[in-house]
Amino acid sequence: MYTYGRISVVSFFILLICTGFGPNAANAETLPPEDQPSLRLSMSGAFQPFSTTDINGNLVGFDADMARELAKQMGYAPELVQNDWAGIQAGLQTGKYDLICGSMAITPQRLEKMLFSLPYYVSGAQIFARRGLGALRGSRIAVTEDSTYARYIESHPEQFPEVEIYTFGSEAEIVAAMNTDKIDAFVSDRIVGGFYIKKGAAGDIEPWGDLLYREAVGIAARPDSAALIRQVNQALLALVQNGTYEKIYRKWVGNAPDVEILFAAWGDYAQFIPGPENSNRPEVNERKPGFANNLSTMLPLLARGAMLTLLLSIVTAITALGTGALIGIGTVARHTLLRRLSNAFIWVVRGTPLLVQLFMAYFALATAINRLLGFEAVGAMGAAFIALIVNTTAYNAETLRGGINAVDRGQWDAAASIGMTRGKILRRIILPQAFRDSLPSLGNNLVVLIKDTSLVGAITLIELTYVARNVVFQTGQAFLPFLCAAGFYLVIISLVTIGVKSWEARLLRSRKALGETI
Repeated sequence: MYTYGRISVVSFFILLICTGFGPNAANAETLPPEDQPSLRLSMSGAFQPFSTTDINGNLVGFDADMARELAKQMGYAPELVQNDWAGIQAGLQTGKYDLICGSMAITPQRLEKMLFSLPYYVSGAQIFARRGLGALRGSRIAVTEDSTYARYIESHPEQFPEVEIYTFGSEAEIVAAMNTDKIDAFVSDRIVGGFYIKKGAAGDIEPWGDLLYREAVGIAARPDSAALIRQVNQALLALVQNGTYEKIYRKWVGNAPDVEILFAAWGDYAQFIPGPENSNRPEVNERKPGFANNLSTMLPLLARGAMLTLLLSIVTAITALGTGALIGIGTVARHTLLRRLSNAFIWVVRGTPLLVQLFMAYFALATAINRLLGFEAVGAMGAAFIALIVNTTAYNAETLRGGINAVDRGQWDAAASIGMTRGKILRRIILPQAFRDSLPSLGNNLVVLIKDTSLVGAITLIELTYVARNVVFQTGQAFLPFLCAAGFYLVIISLVTIGVKSWEARLLRSRKALGETI
């Protein structure tokens, strides 16, 4: 165990208390509100051994344990948020969480947009290749999207001659690609690659060549959070001094941290660090959590994700049926402006991807509403409902518009001839027929909706597909988790299809019975 009463290693001393690194640090003093019960820290959950999910779906790993201990040291209750790496910076900037504790390398480009704590570990970029790979020329190399590794390859083409570059959403997906012969090598963190080698999850691979570069990893915050970053720095120093940092590092990495390299990285950011005595040593649970590595442990996790998928689908389907009917009626309205607005709504929504609509609802609309009200009124779930309802409404409206137009014009004229108003004609004669004739297409819209809920993972909701991805990240198995998820979807959609067809048959019987009566 390391103890640090007086430490003088390679200019290790930093100014934890008075320095945040990034834009406008000197003028930024924002702390979380005094009544805020928790500190929200985000990570991808797809970067073993730093962040992944356990058998209960909880975030675990080096980053997760550090996040919890740092928050406790700072006097907050930790609240961990899983977010896709591609959207993790946007979530921070729009206030979805307070900090990113997700193995984010400190780079000049990121320092222009965010504040960073002092490094909490130092690693480096390493090429890992199939054993026996002689040269990189002409090989297939994978990197994670929007990573420093991807940018390094782009800026150093001479080191990667004639290679094919593949980008993936996570290291686990890269490992799956290695196991299925989709790639020959990949660039990753040396610790992460070493973890997969020890685990044997990526086949017969080995480090190829020297480190491409060394990088320091820090905790990121918004530019107005310098005081919060100083708290993080003080907490980090305390964890290093009281031995908690080493316990967590050993637990997940498997060996003691190289503190001299860590202190040298600290020295790159400042000249002095106070070293107060701290005899309090918080207990760290050194027992690693269980992981869903077989069918019996996967199914409960997937079932939990399926419940969220069902909730999103049911609420959206019921709401969008009503809103779709209103917009559909609007498309045949006599009022020109109403008709044009209804058609424009359908055109815009159907012409843009649902994923873009989810991002707009979460990062733009929800953020604007929350800032206007001064509290979080619309969270990830609310944003997901908004986007899904808007999207499904457009498709239902277009379906019902076709159903309304398919009703014979003579029925409008006959009803009008006996004195019925246009509204009464729509309500009693046209819409019932339009709905009956549109039911198969509305059922198809519902099936599409159920599958579209798989996109809400991009805004931090852990539904069925995202749970399957998490299990892949835990275990490295690319086939079984997705096969099980496909089974859940098949059961849900089969039940929906049976229900819609039964309803359709019932309406058909009613129509035949009415015809026989007449």
